[in-house]
Amino acid sequence: MSFENIFFFAAGVLSAVALLFVLSPWLAGKPRGDLLAALPRWAPLAGAGALAIIVAVYATLGTPQLIDRDAKPVNSPVATAPQQAAGSMDSVVSGLERRLAGGGGSDADWELLAKSYEFLGRPEDAALARQKRLPVGAGASAGANTAAAAATPPAAPLSAEARRLLAAANAARNKRDFAAASEQYAKLAARNEMNADAWADFADVTASLNGRSLQGKPATYIANALQLDPRHPKALWLQASMQHETQQYLAATASWQQLAAVLGPDSADARIVAANLAEDQRLAGAGAAAVQGGAIVQGEVVVADELRGRIPAGLTLFVVAKSVNSPGPPVAIWRTSTTGQWPIAFRLDDSQAMLPTRKLSTAGPVTIEARTSRTGQAMPAAGDFQGVSAQLEPGPGKRVRVVIQKVIG
Repeated sequence: MSFENIFFFAAGVLSAVALLFVLSPWLAGKPRGDLLAALPRWAPLAGAGALAIIVAVYATLGTPQLIDRDAKPVNSPVATAPQQAAGSMDSVVSGLERRLAGGGGSDADWELLAKSYEFLGRPEDAALARQKRLPVGAGASAGANTAAAAATPPAAPLSAEARRLLAAANAARNKRDFAAASEQYAKLAARNEMNADAWADFADVTASLNGRSLQGKPATYIANALQLDPRHPKALWLQASMQHETQQYLAATASWQQLAAVLGPDSADARIVAANLAEDQRLAGAGAAAVQGGAIVQGEVVVADELRGRIPAGLTLFVVAKSVNSPGPPVAIWRTSTTGQWPIAFRLDDSQAMLPTRKLSTAGPVTIEARTSRTGQAMPAAGDFQGVSAQLEPGPGKRVRVVIQKVIG
């Protein structure tokens, strides 16, 4: 039974109980055949009024957005691996810069901006942020971003068969038959006739079949929707929820801010978005404070002589810490796009953990791996340049040099 059905069933039961309590003096001593005739004329009106009052109170003081959870899923803090933490930092920084450039923001926002600059390997800008100053030109790209989003080309018209499949998918989704809806969206995807709405709904349906988790395939579908329409409200909502789910709180704040700008202050969902934004800002600030004084590995990445001159400028560079005793996802990951200016300084700490249970401070001995990427993807590919350090124990002030000296075949 859905939340909506449970609520209105309970409302009806309470209304009936209230009426019986009020009408009991008139019903006492009456034969069963005379009960209906004994009811006062105002009794039905009183019952309808009681139900209307209950619904009005719930709409004002309750959380009616939970009724539409399949359309706009609220945050579900599941501690699992993030899908796009590194790639979201540019949008995070841009959102913070625009907000602070407009005169808003708190001390915590300035500290978050400083941490973001450090994540991107910009220590000078981080120092400015701690002085509550923005780098030259920061925050000036808001108009350009808006214009670029407005210039998104319209989607191609769907064929008759695609419209039929989309209608069937929507009908199944409205009936909460998520398996049937998923089949229709999969057929649409196979025909390469998905629009942003369809991808966002496909992500929502797939998450419903996946225990409400937005990781894995739902995250891919969300990215597809935003590629077609970077200002798509539902896709932005899902992206922020996925980032919250995977504890990418800093990235989630940027997504909520972008969604708030798209919806506007007069939107019916503005209050919910603002509450989610405030929560992720609080969690991001707590995470930044938690790494103070923890295990830190700092160092630099250099290129071996035999590869010098062969690595193009402007590639993405990943630096990751991997546990020696516990194989699995990295315990910290850092990235930048400044290859060509060697050596490149980096810093790893617990704030860059992919999983809350796999942190640099609890990993024991680790190796530090540096790898370039032509595509910006975290997965290794042929032609990437790579280097790995010797084992080391993370600790305050620990420094290491990583030499890139091989090409992945």
